[in-house]
Amino acid sequence: MAALAEGSAVRPGIESAVSALGPFASGLAADGYALEVSRVGSGGLRVEIVAGPDACEECLIPKEMFEGMVRSRLGSEGVEFSDVSVVYPTG
Repeated sequence: MAALAEGSAVRPGIESAVSALGPFASGLAADGYALEVSRVGSGGLRVEIVAGPDACEECLIPKEMFEGMVRSRLGSEGVEFSDVSVVYPTG
């Protein structure tokens, strides 16, 4: 997975998604979360929110709302994947 943190390595082919979702990563980091992006299969994208030890559970918006924001942001940046899945922390 490619983490959106300084110094992280990004797998080839997902750089545009990482760049487009960068503003979300910054906001999530302020609330104790990391945003990880990885390619799934030949054309899918997985966007995962990972909770850190001091993550603010109340700070996350509903998953469905965030999924819409991710899809909208990717579309507005011209980043196309056949499928986009968003994974929220469990528990």
